[in-house]
Amino acid sequence: MIAGDAVEVLGRDEVVIRHPHGTDERLTLNRAEVDRPLAFAAPLPEGFASAEFFDAESETSVRQRLQRFEAWLRPLRSQFALGEQLVDRLATYRAGGVVHVSLAGKLLAVIDIQRWQAGLLIPARPVDLSMAEWVHGASLSKEIPSSFIRLPLHRLMWTYAVRTRRDVLPARYREQRLYLRRVPRLPARWFDEFHLILMRELMVRPAHFSQLLERTGWPEPALAHRVGALYHAGGLTTDSESARRAETETRRAMVALQFDHVDRESEVQSHGELSTMGPSSIMRESVHSPLRVSTGKPGLDTAR
Repeated sequence: MIAGDAVEVLGRDEVVIRHPHGTDERLTLNRAEVDRPLAFAAPLPEGFASAEFFDAESETSVRQRLQRFEAWLRPLRSQFALGEQLVDRLATYRAGGVVHVSLAGKLLAVIDIQRWQAGLLIPARPVDLSMAEWVHGASLSKEIPSSFIRLPLHRLMWTYAVRTRRDVLPARYREQRLYLRRVPRLPARWFDEFHLILMRELMVRPAHFSQLLERTGWPEPALAHRVGALYHAGGLTTDSESARRAETETRRAMVALQFDHVDRESEVQSHGELSTMGPSSIMRESVHSPLRVSTGKPGLDTAR
């Protein structure tokens, strides 16, 4: 939610927001590229149009805007809820097959373990998924209805693991040597600098969890959180042979990932201001939008 009278219009979608308390800080936003819902409090500046405006002095208007935010974020929240269930249940489905997730006879999700794919009913709520029945079998239909969101399981797992405050790192990953199995097949913008550091460290030299603590100097919970997210996204392994077979592809993927981040940093620096370079509109790509805010220090991130 942004104070409309603090907005300066630069172009059709690009705006600069002045700090509300008179400091020199300015935030540059391109509305078409921001990865979270936006709304502007009236009055809006001349020449600036937005359907997402509200009256900050009206409780009804504010409530309506928050409800609109909730509707935008529901698919992401439902993915988080489904990911939570998968983290707890997936070990029992390693033999393959299909899982149907239903509530009161209504199909909410289809999980195809063999193809590592899932389909999720768009209106499904987190509370529905928490109460749903999970049925697993080899003869269940793999067909995902056309009205469902289609997602790779590693995206669902990442969506949950990167946001939860739970410790989701398996015990063996604290005890055995860790190898970079692959760069997780996720948009590059989903990785923060500490995920990149971890992947570079493990590509150069595999290590035990205790050795990574020494090499990075990070707090133990912060390291466990990021290792856990990379593990659930399919990026890590304790099998040296599996890592060796994928080494060439992994190195190519790391080079491409580093170039992507260098390009993004250059783009931010070219603005010469405090900027948010959001990659995609939540209205256009809401099912993939990673709504996380980073303080820049391990252990101080706020899970969303």
